[in-house]
Amino acid sequence: MLRTTLAGLRARRWRMIATALAIVLGVGFVAGALVFGDTAKAALYDQYARAAQNIDLSVQPPPAAGGEKSAVDPVLPLSTVEQLRSVIGVGAVAGRMSEPLPLLDRNGRLVSNFGQPGVALSTGDDPRLRGYDLTAGRAPTAAGEAALDEASAQRLRYTVGDRIVVLDTAQQRHELRLVGLVGFGAAKEYADRSAVVLTEVDLTTIAGARGYREVVATVSGATQADLRSRARAVLPADAVVKTGDQRRHDIATAAVHEVDTFLTVLQIFAGIAVVVSAFVIANTFNILIAQRLRELALLRCVGGSRGQVLGSVLVEAAAVGLVGGIAGLGLGLAVAYGMFSGANALGAALPSHPLVLTATPVVVAVAVGLLVTAAAALVPAIRAGRVPPLAALRAVPAARVGSRRSRIVLIVVVLLTAAAGIALTVRGEQSSDSKLGTLQVVAGGIIAFLAVVLLSPLYVGPLIAALGWLPGRIFGTPVQLATANARRSPGRTATTTAALMIGIGLMSGSVVLTATIQATATAQLVSHYPVDFIVQPADTGQRTVSVPPGAVAKLRADRLLGAVGEVRLDLATSNGNRTQLGSLDPAALRSLATFQMTAGSLGDLRPGTAILFTGAGENKAHRLGDRIVVVSSVGKRLDLTVVGLIAGTARTGDTLISWDDFATLRPTGGDDLVLIKAAAGVPPAASRNAVDADLADYPAVAVNSIAGWRDEITGTVNQLIGVVAALLAFAMLIALIGIMNTMSLSVFERTRESALVRALGLTRGQLRVTLLAEACLMALVGAIVGIAFGVTYGCLTGRIMFATIQPLIRVPYGQLLLLLAVAAFAAVLAAVLPARRAAKASIVTAMAET
Repeated sequence: MLRTTLAGLRARRWRMIATALAIVLGVGFVAGALVFGDTAKAALYDQYARAAQNIDLSVQPPPAAGGEKSAVDPVLPLSTVEQLRSVIGVGAVAGRMSEPLPLLDRNGRLVSNFGQPGVALSTGDDPRLRGYDLTAGRAPTAAGEAALDEASAQRLRYTVGDRIVVLDTAQQRHELRLVGLVGFGAAKEYADRSAVVLTEVDLTTIAGARGYREVVATVSGATQADLRSRARAVLPADAVVKTGDQRRHDIATAAVHEVDTFLTVLQIFAGIAVVVSAFVIANTFNILIAQRLRELALLRCVGGSRGQVLGSVLVEAAAVGLVGGIAGLGLGLAVAYGMFSGANALGAALPSHPLVLTATPVVVAVAVGLLVTAAAALVPAIRAGRVPPLAALRAVPAARVGSRRSRIVLIVVVLLTAAAGIALTVRGEQSSDSKLGTLQVVAGGIIAFLAVVLLSPLYVGPLIAALGWLPGRIFGTPVQLATANARRSPGRTATTTAALMIGIGLMSGSVVLTATIQATATAQLVSHYPVDFIVQPADTGQRTVSVPPGAVAKLRADRLLGAVGEVRLDLATSNGNRTQLGSLDPAALRSLATFQMTAGSLGDLRPGTAILFTGAGENKAHRLGDRIVVVSSVGKRLDLTVVGLIAGTARTGDTLISWDDFATLRPTGGDDLVLIKAAAGVPPAASRNAVDADLADYPAVAVNSIAGWRDEITGTVNQLIGVVAALLAFAMLIALIGIMNTMSLSVFERTRESALVRALGLTRGQLRVTLLAEACLMALVGAIVGIAFGVTYGCLTGRIMFATIQPLIRVPYGQLLLLLAVAAFAAVLAAVLPARRAAKASIVTAMAET
């Protein structure tokens, strides 16, 4: 039996290779994700561990209380260096200072660093223990000297000998002479930030350094563990003391978290690809078994048992899975290489590193190939073993959906599955917790989709008939034959289209969800801020500052600006829950606030009252007339009455109070935001130039344009759609291979039939059109069902995700129609070769085949 099986594999090697393509792609995605993960982690480990090179001991200050960043970060006292030098076995010792430091460009504007504040580093006395390398010039040795990182120097066109300007903690300018350039080698800890190297004196006076962020040392005549024990005895009990190896490991481990989310997403989509592969493999083996009933029956007649026939089919599946797993591993290496480009496109820049191939991807690739293929072929194999020998020797009609009893059983199972999915979906829709509700809706969608797939053999036939009716009337016999062929075996067609349903369903759901996110975010932005610009303190990494009063005065005096309103914010508590208090000056409240009230009126806001944004968790349960007790960050307290409710959240705070009440709760402090609306008739470019000119003397103030925010939202959404489309491309390609396999095997199965219709007058071109139309109809059915389901659950997910802010559900019909067209075109393209082969076959030869 084994020899017979192997002989059959050799005789059908091209069919087996085509079958293996699906598993190759699925395994390739899985293996690629694993190889990418291993390589990314190795690259990040090498990159960040280098920051602790040459270090045998590291001492750091205790973490902030509660693990949160406090107003004053803990540091090590300056005496720590001398304490460590007194320890026996210590070689060189160096203290490392690091403080936020804003850098200005040649035009006097703050260097944004992609939203990251600049940083100042100490020079360090021992070159071996520096966290950087000098690449040009020298290290600063005197006050007023500085070195700058190479990337910033290149971007800002600074060279050694130039003057650079930084801002101190009071936002005053300091001019420094550039004496050197530095690089961080593979350890690009400051890759997204400007890094200025200063002497300890300048770090103290300009950047406000109070101590060391880390003190490092080398060992002399002792082990790292011994040195750590001795240092622990002389240093403060709360200091964090680690060996150099521990420090390198911690840095690398923290760095790996940068790609953890991306790896999780990849694993999810890899799982989807494997599931789609299983559908394709199962359908292919079902067709192969149906075509080989005579052969299998003959084996039974000559003495083969049911178990041997079952084993023969499983051996074939194992061979296909093994070949597919090995080939998939090779494809995975190419996929992993491509994923680096994808990660960089998402902003998770990764250093270059040779691909790391461990035993895990190899074992997983082979195991997934074998197990998925064997599991997918198990039911067809059992069916093959149950065929009666003599009955199978007769002509057997194409497989049908099943008997009335099997249909009833199928309908009962579908109803139970659908009921479970709908119940979970309804529960998620009614959940008060948006995160839990979203998970329940998604889980309910998965279960309900399973019911749709199970029921597909019953509705695929009628749906194909409906789709093919009008084209059949227009294009005649070829399309009518295609419709009849696709309906002939609804079970086979349903399994073929199920793979496409999965990919199209996920894609359409993602498109609807992202369109909803974009529309909702834009609407919230426009409805809450009918302004053109928002001015706020830039993130300099230093203590929080407000918009300078002089800047507000200049803006108010500018005739090109129609309205200027101030907003003040404070982190406070409301009935014991954390909240952000917000208040607009009376002029801004009248002219620049257009909040959509769900209860009450904006005009009711006066001293002693508050308006709540219900999108904030602590405000959901409040109603009009409720009393709340608000305690500000400086300990001031007020009892307020709720007079209004607004859906969603806003940057003007979660709890809106009057200008006078805010002055009572926080007597000191300036403006946190300034809202600006251009004067009537002033072009956007002119108003922006006016704002920039007014704020030229205030580099630590950032200007955000509402139009710019809208464009940023659109760009982010489009990027998200592109990433999802790229990740689902594997599943779509596997589904199309399934259609190609089905059409190829169907052509082989219908050789005599094709010859007969050719003999009756069907031309080669018409036969090709018939097969291409059949593939197109199958793809359209899968795409239509997938889109319908994806749109339904995309809308439901969007509703529950943004239930607190009244989301604007958007269905992008243009993108969905494009998705439908792409699916149909790709299916036709996949059927070109099978159709060509069928049309080239000789009529006489095909009619003579038995």
